[in-house]
Amino acid sequence: MSKTTGGKLPWSVLGRLIEEMPVEDVDLVVGPKQGEDAAVIRFKDGFLVVHSDPITTAKWRIGWYAIHVAANDIAVRGVQPRFFLPVVLLPPGMDMSDVEEIFRDMGEAAREVSGVVVGGHTEVTPYLQRPIISVTAIGYSTGRFISTSGAEPGDYIVVVGRVGGEGASLIAWDFREELARRGVGEDVIEKARGFIREISIVKTALSIAPFVNSMHDATEGGLLQALRELSVASRVNVTVDLSVVGVDETVAAIAGAMGLNPFKLLSSGCFIASVPPGKIRDVEEVLAGRGVMYSIAGRVEAYSENPVVEVRSRGSPVERVDKDVVDEIYKLFG
Repeated sequence: MSKTTGGKLPWSVLGRLIEEMPVEDVDLVVGPKQGEDAAVIRFKDGFLVVHSDPITTAKWRIGWYAIHVAANDIAVRGVQPRFFLPVVLLPPGMDMSDVEEIFRDMGEAAREVSGVVVGGHTEVTPYLQRPIISVTAIGYSTGRFISTSGAEPGDYIVVVGRVGGEGASLIAWDFREELARRGVGEDVIEKARGFIREISIVKTALSIAPFVNSMHDATEGGLLQALRELSVASRVNVTVDLSVVGVDETVAAIAGAMGLNPFKLLSSGCFIASVPPGKIRDVEEVLAGRGVMYSIAGRVEAYSENPVVEVRSRGSPVERVDKDVVDEIYKLFG
């Protein structure tokens, strides 16, 4: 009998498990599907966009991560995140000053995206070793929404934001002593810690939403898993050249010291968009105007029943990504 391992359940397993639950309704426009960031529910004259996400691998600044990661999944639908419900599970014996810091961070993050906390749950949970927060985020739109499955052949693949920044920041916060032991300088560690302030993609995603066919944020599994999920959701092949995707030198230093691949590392603050050729200049102008790092890294190819991401990189053989990518961060918890 097979057993669970770190990271998401394989879709071959999860898809079968989802079949055990009712998932069809006349008002459910987008339900549980591989690669889709949030549910879309027809409501009155518009759509509710709803998503839940847990933070399980961070120890410090977990409240900040929790709100922003959930908010990002609403924003890549082209919808403003508005309402948040955090479920906060705390280990026995946790210092109340640390609990207060979690709530301060959640409040600051919610204000940053103009959101409101409307409910949730807290408890001290037996046998828990570290805090876990799961946040449900909700937005509402009376207009268009964007799906991961909207990519079309001929679209450009645009990578927006810092690849691996979330993972590097998490490592800098939670594994500071280990990084120092491996020769990473204090200045590098402090800079990586600061990346936590840049994990929100809400404003940037909403600014380019009118010009894209599809958007998807790069969270667990990093950029490569985001590409994989867009490919599967849209049933298209994708080609991408990682040589044109810049990796921040601080991310490279942190990931290199820990033996991790930054393209397979937690990357909240980074997302991908598929953009029709006639709109690519609009997207470039918006991103340049906002001072956001980006690269036009590839193209969407033909439709396929067995979609694959073909990854090229200067000096390396072509890699075919046709299976889900396990995030590199789990190597640190082995």
